[in-house]
Amino acid sequence: MREKLQNVVKIACIGECMVELSGIGHSTIGFAGDTMNTAVYLSRLLDPAGFEVSYLTRLGTDNFSTRAIEFLSSESIATGHIGRDSDRNIGLYAIDLDDTGERSFTYWRGQSAARGMFGNGLPALSDLSAFDVIFLSAITLAILPPDARTDLIVACGVARDQGRVVAFDSNYRPGLWGSAQDARDTMDQMWGNCSIAMPSLDDELTLYPELTLKQILKRIAAFGVDEVALKSGEIGPTLWPEQASGHFSAAVKVVDTTGAGDSFDAGYLAARLLGETQVNAATMGHNLALKVIAEPGAIISTGSR
Repeated sequence: MREKLQNVVKIACIGECMVELSGIGHSTIGFAGDTMNTAVYLSRLLDPAGFEVSYLTRLGTDNFSTRAIEFLSSESIATGHIGRDSDRNIGLYAIDLDDTGERSFTYWRGQSAARGMFGNGLPALSDLSAFDVIFLSAITLAILPPDARTDLIVACGVARDQGRVVAFDSNYRPGLWGSAQDARDTMDQMWGNCSIAMPSLDDELTLYPELTLKQILKRIAAFGVDEVALKSGEIGPTLWPEQASGHFSAAVKVVDTTGAGDSFDAGYLAARLLGETQVNAATMGHNLALKVIAEPGAIISTGSR
């Protein structure tokens, strides 16, 4: 980690909260979104006496947006940096699962209020100065207008250079980008402005099919990050500069892979913030992801932790 964190550590997770529909016929309605899922699991894992998790986004003034804020508050996530937009609504997505539990998504997010983040009102880039840890994903960047996207990346670089922790997950959703090259260029800018890199092997191979696993690690490390945790599914994560030894358990019946990477991110970050080694952090993240994929939906019940 960067400088030793003291007192109450303030964590900002930045992104889009959405309505989640899962199941056919009798659908279950919940709230999710990649960085929001991570925020929920971070809040559950970390002692509120020493850590405060905030979610930074914009929502509408519709009832679902209000219920989303209530849900976040129920998970002990601070909502003071959430803006409200009367002209837009919360986004929505539906999950479709195949026989192996692998998911596909259908989105309705064109009028999502989160696309207006870092414009007028909350959240503002100046809000980031209040946080010791900043976590965001490529989805966070993809939904923003180009100028706001660039400004956010620059602000993350300033935070990192000040010794604060900036963690980035390159969660790649092709439909959100103008082109694969646009995604590559933007993510490379972000790698150069973060301290903890949290890519996934599937996404990296989609964007760079010619690279080997070792070459992917080397490429990302070359941007000057402090550490890399490359998520590699059931085989377990691959780390840099530490190396994981032993076997990561995969003994679980997969029900729904939604939220697997997000929960890994939370387990890994929580452990690192608590002073654990990279290897122990990766183990914690991997084990939490196994619990998540054994149940439907991105966020499992608290009784399953």
